[in-house]
Parts: sequence; C-alpha cells; structure tokens
Amino acid sequence: MQDYELFTLWLIGGVVMMLLEFILPGGIVFFLGLGATLVSLLLYTGLIEGWIAAFTSWFIGSLLLLFGLRGVVQKLIPAQIERGKTDEDLDAYDQHAVVFERIPAGGEGRITFRGSTWAARNYHNDQDLEAGAEVRIVFRDNLLWTVEAVDPSERDAPRE
Repeated sequence: MQDYELFTLWLIGGVVMMLLEFILPGGIVFFLGLGATLVSLLLYTGLIEGWIAAFTSWFIGSLLLLFGLRGVVQKLIPAQIERGKTDEDLDAYDQHAVVFERIPAGGEGRITFRGSTWAARNYHNDQDLEAGAEVRIVFRDNLLWTVEAVDPSERDAPRE
C-alpha cells in the first residue's frame, strides 16, 4: 500500500473516531482519533513510513494526548452532572403509610410503605394504631420507622 493510501486511511479513521465522541462521550475516543489524525500528518510529511511506524506513533501519540490533555479539556468543558437527593429518609419523612400489623401505644408493629412491610414504632404513648389505619412517617432509626396517626382533616388534603 502506498503512503498516500495509508495517509488517507489514518485521516479518515481519525475523523471518524473524533465524530464517534458524540455517540460515545467520555473524551477517550476523541483523543484516539486525534492521535490517528496526527499519524496521518506524520505520514503526509514523510516523517514516518509504513504500518509499524504508523501504529507505534498512534499508540504513543494517543496515550500522550489522552493523559496530557484530557484533564485540561475536562476543566474547560465540564460534564453535565445531575445531583439529586441521596438521603432517602428525607424523602420519606411526612409521607403516609398504612398500618399492616397493629402498633400498640409506645410499642412496635408493622407498616406498609413503598411496596413492602417495615417494622414501625408508635410515636405517641396514648393511642394504639390499628391495622389499616393511615399513619405519617416521623423519622427512622436504623430499620425501624417511627410513625404517628394521621389527623382525619389531613387525609383529604392533597399531599406534596
């Protein structure tokens, strides 16, 4: 294969890899393509000849570009990061659940919450919570939810 054909293959391969960065984001494919484009330039100028020199130059050049410039590019073009709440307990507070197993005053029983049953403690010492009653989650201690009865006027109010 002549040097012109080799140059063309490396140039096309480099451009394709750089365009693949839009499909496979992360910065690595772009630098591999940039390395291939660099190899095509070296082939065009006659500084290297043949496949072995081309692959060696591409390997070394891509690594140098990747480790040398990736940090700089990431600082200039920050990633799109979406940070959400990581404390699921905060999302659960003030949510409503249903008593699955009777919870005596100040005692423990079970509630149905988020599609599962959980151990729960009655927050108040003056009333029992019967099975089927609607309760509000107050807080959690390890795997034990602490709940209180929902005020009847709140049952009809819309929840957030």
